[in-house]
Amino acid sequence: MPTSVAAEMAANTAVLVRLERRFEEDYKERKDAAVENSRAQSELIADLAIMRNGQNDMLRRLNKIEPVTDLVTSLWARVSGALILLGVLGSVAWGGIVFFKDVILEWFQ
Repeated sequence: MPTSVAAEMAANTAVLVRLERRFEEDYKERKDAAVENSRAQSELIADLAIMRNGQNDMLRRLNKIEPVTDLVTSLWARVSGALILLGVLGSVAWGGIVFFKDVILEWFQ
């Protein structure tokens, strides 16, 4: 089946027209995707800025709280140490009283 040059040109023209439409559609889709990506990137940057500000606020609050917690921890350690020391001294004193009970009772008679 011999084809004429005109028929081949018409077929090639139809292919080129379809390719041009497809290229235009792809360009439009890519442009829309780029706009969407730009919007999503802007939202992400805004969210990251909010998170950074929240983290800075949290760090500022922790820096204010840290001296108080150090003081409370220090006081708790001092009280615990004092109670342990009183317990040891009380045990030694009670052991001395029990051991020297006879001598002490003689003093009060």
